[in-house]
Amino acid sequence: MMRASTHRLIVWYNARLAAAPYSTKAVGTGTTYVFSDLTAQAIEAEPRDPGERVARALKFGAVGGLWVGPLLTHWFNVMERVLPGASLRPLAIKLFVDQVVQGPLMIGSMFCWCALANGASLPAIRAKLEEELFSTWCASVWVWAPVQVLQQAAVPLQYRVAVSNVVSYFWDTYLSLQMMPAPAEAGAPLDPLPVAAPGEQKKLLRRRSSTFLRDEPPTPSEARLVKRRSILGPASDAPAE
Repeated sequence: MMRASTHRLIVWYNARLAAAPYSTKAVGTGTTYVFSDLTAQAIEAEPRDPGERVARALKFGAVGGLWVGPLLTHWFNVMERVLPGASLRPLAIKLFVDQVVQGPLMIGSMFCWCALANGASLPAIRAKLEEELFSTWCASVWVWAPVQVLQQAAVPLQYRVAVSNVVSYFWDTYLSLQMMPAPAEAGAPLDPLPVAAPGEQKKLLRRRSSTFLRDEPPTPSEARLVKRRSILGPASDAPAE
């Protein structure tokens, strides 16, 4: 019974792949992303209305279905056409290019799409990328390098996105925890810096210039200054007229 059901599912999936490969893989990826985000929300255990939970899951699912699924399908097709075969040399090249080129571009673009979907500003997106892109990419190498070796060596081309989606459920749960902040957090402005009185400006400037030369940690105002300058540039130091 179980074997017959599995066989029918495989036959149906193969038929869908033959008729509409991009949309079939996109729907599968989007569905995986929806369930991954729902799992991430359960892990976060934050109080949310059901409508908010569904809306967030659909946003993450849209990133998977409209961006990640089609892009991965095209990427696998190109790599197989440019570097066919499963011998050691093409396998090593495909693994290197996949992790060093496709990995950072995919993760970076996902950060951008998820942040935009949550109402983040461009400076906030830039700060998010500077803070979390590299560490997330390093984690992805540990997860996906072994998977891609197996994929390129043993999994037929038409099934690679589907196999990726199985691993992707767990990986995308982690990505949702990294990439899907609440809109208020994603676009929240920085706290305003206190404006020093004329007599205190020189002292404040001296303290700013020596922030990283002292043994003690910077004050909260100095920490906010460093964060603001990393986003908006030195011009943000000047008080608004």
